[in-house]
Amino acid sequence: MASGSNHQGGSLSKGLRILAAFDERSPALSVADISRRTQISRTSVYRLTGVLEQLGYIRRTDRLYRPSNKVLQLGVAALESREFVEHVRPYLDEIISALPDCTAVNYGVLEGAEVIYLARLHQDDIITINLQVGSRLPAHLSSLGKAVLSATAPHEAEAVLAKMRFERRTETTITSPDVFRAELEKTRLTGVALNDQELTVGLRSVAAPVFHGTEVIGAVGVATLATRADVETLENVYGPTLKSFTERISEELSAIRFDNRAPIAVRP
Repeated sequence: MASGSNHQGGSLSKGLRILAAFDERSPALSVADISRRTQISRTSVYRLTGVLEQLGYIRRTDRLYRPSNKVLQLGVAALESREFVEHVRPYLDEIISALPDCTAVNYGVLEGAEVIYLARLHQDDIITINLQVGSRLPAHLSSLGKAVLSATAPHEAEAVLAKMRFERRTETTITSPDVFRAELEKTRLTGVALNDQELTVGLRSVAAPVFHGTEVIGAVGVATLATRADVETLENVYGPTLKSFTERISEELSAIRFDNRAPIAVRP
């Protein structure tokens, strides 16, 4: 019985990874494309795309698959926030120009105890971690997660902390709830969250929250190689630069009405 449940959970996870493989640059993908992007075998991709097509979540034209409108019913934050992300994306280009030594600029939101990446620009000639639009990370491993939680109401942040498993990835990964709380408090004071090789050795990042009015709706983060920027550089150069951009983003978004409502924020 347990093995059957595990198999179903694995199939669901793979199915969601397949749906997350599509993005604005690649709205149509072949089985080979999906396999390469998700690291799922072609045999499994072929079987799962058949199931997703039968369920109506993707459609096939010749040998290419595309997400269908039914995907909207999943309530995935990346799709719910599409209009909002379109307003954020141009700023990511500006940030990369202002910080040419960075490896990637990301925008993400919080869902449960995870961060979902909704927009991402990276330097193609630089090898970095395999993240793309739709990727998820435990919030404690991401500067984006720290930034959003630092601007979240304390009781809501505590509800998220209660769900965290604090998995260790490197020697500098925060594995204590109390240490993480102290990190959030520091971020509240500075307005910028730091990640010092906590996800992967050799990669540092900073992030700052984005607001619609007084409500935090996500965060923008900048990643760079540890050989290019020490913690002091992140605090004194990257952080203030990034914060100036997120303040502009927040000001612009706060003045916009999205279909007569605020853009959807992902709750804990």
